[in-house]
Amino acid sequence: MYEAIILAGGFGTRLREAVPDLPKPMAPIADKPFLAWQLDYLIQCGVSRFIFSVGYKAEAIRNYFGSEYAGASIIYVEEAEPLGTGGALQLALSEAQQERVFVFNGDTLCEANLQQLRAQTSEQADAVGILVKQVDDVARYGAITCDAHNLVIRFGEKAQQGAGFINAGIYDLPRNLFNGCELSPPFSFETAVLQNLVGKNLFAAPAGEFFIDIGIKDDFLKAQSAIPSFILGAK
Repeated sequence: MYEAIILAGGFGTRLREAVPDLPKPMAPIADKPFLAWQLDYLIQCGVSRFIFSVGYKAEAIRNYFGSEYAGASIIYVEEAEPLGTGGALQLALSEAQQERVFVFNGDTLCEANLQQLRAQTSEQADAVGILVKQVDDVARYGAITCDAHNLVIRFGEKAQQGAGFINAGIYDLPRNLFNGCELSPPFSFETAVLQNLVGKNLFAAPAGEFFIDIGIKDDFLKAQSAIPSFILGAK
């Protein structure tokens, strides 16, 4: 069984008009919060322990989920002040029990083969795994290029255009990733950490077809039917 960190501390500025009184992960999708749908899926994928990295309106998440959801345990790590994605992960990893931990954003849902992602890091204890999504045009996001062994050799190249792979925002991290780290929060995980792993020990696995980001208003509206259909179909 797996352990996972959910980054659920964002302000949800882009979605404030649709959900003014809730943190973004608690945005209502059909009959329950987005985060509940996400946990439903990840529990199906084998996750049995969650570390919620919370901040903005954290009490709404705590009050809904408590310490257990559908048989999976939940603990909370709360930012006293914004730490950036890197600082939030550094704090959350201090509560991890397993040697490796998956990481997910609390506003996106992506079809993921966690076993396949974990396999990319099985031969190197300090390796970081990243899930990549194939899109028709990488220009908006920044392209990721891998070699024949799935080692990421280019990361976030926005000059590139056309079909390719982008960061899906799902990671497989060693628990001791930040041991001896001299970075001071707030800092970005993507720029301060991942960029330094390119060509060394950052390995990619492909995401599945389904991907949705509820922080985008059009996707939030689409999610009302798309997410329930995906989750129930995945069972």
